[in-house]
Amino acid sequence: MTTRVAVLGPGATDAADTVRAAGGTVVGAPADADVLVALGEDALLDAAAADEQFAPVLPVGAGREYGGVAPSDREAALDAVAAGDFVVRDRQTFAVSTPDRGARALADATLVTTEPAKISEYTVTAGDDREVASVRADGVVAATPTGSRGYATDAGGPRLDPEVDAAAVVPIAPFRVDRTNWVVEPPLSITVVRDEATVELHVDGRTRGEIDVGDGVTLSRGAPLSVAAVPASRRPPQGD
Repeated sequence: MTTRVAVLGPGATDAADTVRAAGGTVVGAPADADVLVALGEDALLDAAAADEQFAPVLPVGAGREYGGVAPSDREAALDAVAAGDFVVRDRQTFAVSTPDRGARALADATLVTTEPAKISEYTVTAGDDREVASVRADGVVAATPTGSRGYATDAGGPRLDPEVDAAAVVPIAPFRVDRTNWVVEPPLSITVVRDEATVELHVDGRTRGEIDVGDGVTLSRGAPLSVAAVPASRRPPQGD
């Protein structure tokens, strides 16, 4: 039986031709596929944000923090998928919820002011309603182990092992001189206590609307994202 492959993202037509040449079957809908090839970060994040996952996702050229396949290995990866030479692994996600919306985060959820250098105050609360911290900063980012290697690292946060069931919570440009950050087990919540400018929620880098003072953003364990790994796949980096 041949592998049924759906392809999304820039270059999908050429990638589909490669799959066919390797003996695979190209389908148009993820619901009909055995594996979904996501070409680029946007295609991967679209798959991660979907309400339902029908097939494991193979990230290709999506960015180092996501692992997957480097652009230079794309043809070899497509050949492997067509031949059914892949295994499936789960990536942790967050179920992100506010009083009026919800989303799934593969990498991170960020509260940040819309004006540069404007500080707001936030509280971070653990699942047992225990206050972990109160911080004045431009914003706060909470990252999954996958996302801890992206923007959270740039903000000074720790890198988490992919198998750790935790979130890295990192203030962005905090008012305090010392760069405190935390590793917290989900669920947790981040609440805007005071704002000097409008605060927005971003999930995996995408704007999800404004957050009012007193409103909390809750991050709990989301449905894992199933990811296909081929021989050319990179492990999520463990460090530099």
